[in-house]
Amino acid sequence: MSLLKESIQDHLTASPVDAFARASFPGMAHFAGTGPHLKTCRECIFWEHGPHDYRAKSGKHRGLIEPATCRKYRAITMQVGSKVPDDAGACKYFDENPSVPERFSK
Repeated sequence: MSLLKESIQDHLTASPVDAFARASFPGMAHFAGTGPHLKTCRECIFWEHGPHDYRAKSGKHRGLIEPATCRKYRAITMQVGSKVPDDAGACKYFDENPSVPERFSK
């Protein structure tokens, strides 16, 4: 039985949606990478970042901002989702934030 399963999986073609799903994080309003090219969640108005969410540039996270929740996810699902990293690819609900939080490492 396992031999049959392995041989079938070897011939399956990956869906174009697979790449978007793999790049996405729980708590995102939609698939990562479906928004504007090269934009990130950190640059979106719905990314709920606080003023004290920065990590040290010399630390293990190299200056990334603490993950934050997505307000659009909350509006759609009526639940607070998991926190999304600042470098996650923008989703289709991306709305430009006029005051984007600065990153230590660019």
